[in-house]
Amino acid sequence: MVSSFEEGVEDVPAAIAAGRPVRGRGPYGILVGDADLNFSPAIVADPVPTGAQILAAAGLGPVGFLLYGVLDDGLLEEVRPEETIDLRSSGAERFLVFRSDRSFRIQLDDRAYDWGASRISGATLKRLAGKDIQDHDVWLAVRGGTDRLIGNRDMASLAGPEVERFFTARVTIRIIVNARERRLDHRVVSYWELVTLAFPDAVPSENIIYSVTFSSGPAQNPEGSLVEGQSVHITDGMAFSVTPTDRS
Repeated sequence: MVSSFEEGVEDVPAAIAAGRPVRGRGPYGILVGDADLNFSPAIVADPVPTGAQILAAAGLGPVGFLLYGVLDDGLLEEVRPEETIDLRSSGAERFLVFRSDRSFRIQLDDRAYDWGASRISGATLKRLAGKDIQDHDVWLAVRGGTDRLIGNRDMASLAGPEVERFFTARVTIRIIVNARERRLDHRVVSYWELVTLAFPDAVPSENIIYSVTFSSGPAQNPEGSLVEGQSVHITDGMAFSVTPTDRS
């Protein structure tokens, strides 16, 4: 996320992050993002801009777009073209713009959000919920059926007749290390983590080296080996063999 501005521009995101008051004179630097939560800098002259002025600062017109302010708690609040927002007192420094004429209500971790696009990716849902995209999963709740996992690049449709409900959870991945089942809550595992899963008392030593091989990995890397300093992305059911060799 870019949040630096040229000299003379009041950096509103930096002021809020530092806990200092936003100064009373402009121009003011804010951040305007898209449906993927990618933010770019924009500058407004007025400390109390209208929604139309914020859109104009982002190079957009007031017709055919929806503008939302990102609140301190992560919730979104629509800002209409004629509506004003005080940059000096509202804690507003980030905005989202959607090329749309309607919004879609979703429930995410029991909180309601209005989203300005008919689809949303798994990665965006995680960011919206304030979760790490690698260490958490997001699911679409299916009433009377099986909840559906939404991958980071998967797109969930919001255009149905009902409010879609999503929830996040820490990942749980089952791997096999030296024929013993282990469960991890992260998707990347290092050489030394695997060694200590197999041999809890293992420490780096000049006399002992550990060979680490794996199989049943993800499609792009189904099998191979690791050396000290390397890591590997894991998938459910991945198998590892860790073997010590005495070099003394």
